[in-house]
Amino acid sequence: MQVAIAVLCLMWMSLCESRTLGRCEVVNIFRAEGLDGFEGFSLGNYVCTAYWESRFKTQRVRTADTGKDYGIFQINSFKWCDDGTPGGKNLCNLPCSDLLRDDLKASVECAKLIVRTDGLKSWQVFIENIN
Repeated sequence: MQVAIAVLCLMWMSLCESRTLGRCEVVNIFRAEGLDGFEGFSLGNYVCTAYWESRFKTQRVRTADTGKDYGIFQINSFKWCDDGTPGGKNLCNLPCSDLLRDDLKASVECAKLIVRTDGLKSWQVFIENIN
């Protein structure tokens, strides 16, 4: 009985862990979602930004100065998504939990809005590590 409980606990814990995508998988998803050349930035710019922000962890959540940062692009809840942060603007018009999905559709669409608005300079890691 104790072994069965231990096995169930380990299975549950593995389900709760963040998924880390491979670089080639990220490249393929970003290309399929139209990021290659989007707003004049290369596919490599987007891939590197995602890597430096999250190490390709789809369910990464970090506390930030204002709200929290979510998903592969670490999109902030104060300005871009809704997690109940007081005064949040939700400019991407989606719950922050959508940014934690492995299919990355919501993350890419929100990132596109951010890039259309401010370019990749919205991400400090782009300025520090890529640009």
